[in-house]
Amino acid sequence: MGRGTKKVGPAGRLGARYGVRVRKRIRDIEVERRKRQPCPRCRQVAVTRTGTGIWVCQHCQATFASGAYLLAIPTTVVRQLPEGLRPPEAETAEEKPKAEPEEAPPAARPRR
Repeated sequence: MGRGTKKVGPAGRLGARYGVRVRKRIRDIEVERRKRQPCPRCRQVAVTRTGTGIWVCQHCQATFASGAYLLAIPTTVVRQLPEGLRPPEAETAEEKPKAEPEEAPPAARPRR
């Protein structure tokens, strides 16, 4: 199978149909989908997509369900990981101090 075209890559199979934005979105999704992703279990970059929403790690042979096109690590798995293995965005979400609720706004003036 060819690589499509230079600008839109795998979306080149669509030709001049559907518009530029749609073809670029398809290109971005398909390129990201075909990349190997980090495994939420063993942290190796070895997860590939075998079907819609089915992902398999080639290193530890773990099979799990996730997003249809992009791998999304479930929050339960992120919480179970040791702190050294957590992705940076998961650490900041849990460590943020909770803001104290602001005082209630003053009561509105009664209508005449």
